[in-house]
Amino acid sequence: MPGVNQKIIICGGDRREIELYRCWKETGLTVKAAGFERIPGMENAAEEDFKDAAILIAPLSGIKADGCVRAVFAAEDLNLIACLKSSTPEVILLAGSVAAPLKEELVQKTRLVITGDDEELALLNAIPTAEGAIQKAMELSMVTLHGSNALIFGLGRCGRALSRTLQGLGARVTAVVRRRESAAMAYSIGLASSDLATAAEAAAEADFIFNTVPAPLLTATLLKQVKGETVILDLASPPGGTDFAAATELGLKAVLLPGLPGRVAPRTSGQILERVYRRLIKEACRSKNL
Repeated sequence: MPGVNQKIIICGGDRREIELYRCWKETGLTVKAAGFERIPGMENAAEEDFKDAAILIAPLSGIKADGCVRAVFAAEDLNLIACLKSSTPEVILLAGSVAAPLKEELVQKTRLVITGDDEELALLNAIPTAEGAIQKAMELSMVTLHGSNALIFGLGRCGRALSRTLQGLGARVTAVVRRRESAAMAYSIGLASSDLATAAEAAAEADFIFNTVPAPLLTATLLKQVKGETVILDLASPPGGTDFAAATELGLKAVLLPGLPGRVAPRTSGQILERVYRRLIKEACRSKNL
């Protein structure tokens, strides 16, 4: 790919970034890592490496307002903004998202690519996310998914992948949607649907509730209608869409599951990143005729 002889630094992440690093190393790319000090065999980037790096890869979880990124295997917090002090304005920075206070600064300091906006990546990531959610549901529940009532908040990429898999396991699936188009989509793929006004009624019948919407939809009022043995799995970006304090007070089993692809299928997830990031880097290089 363009930039094959240029230095790439993978800045933080989880096991999928480890797979990405190994894949690129095997193909002969010049790649180093920051925030993986606890992983033997990964070549750690020094300050001088950031001075001549052409490409920086930040996690899909994004860059927080304090400049830090998620770095599961770091010895200490990894502040990417501090690392960028040594970089040039020509550096390509891939990041899942950037906190609003930092975005304009990074646009000025780097050639920023928001990977979380990429449709291919989102669609592919929905597959391990759905499988991981179902794995966790099976671990936490005393009943089978087959024959159960499963309620999904949201019918986006993740919601659709999840609904197909649940249907294949024999669950009765209802989607909570806001728009008529989403209700029509639910009907077209064999799902029942509910709007937000009747979501509490649907939740009262559910054995499993999956939330994919990063908005406070599973409120204390709704949770009061949920059965005590129901398993609630929140797949939305932190802090999720569930009132976890209310769930705890009500004795409900509710868990937030960020970064599922890297936890349940790191090899496949790393291959997904490699496939999509290669394209994004090529596009970024072409845009500057590199």
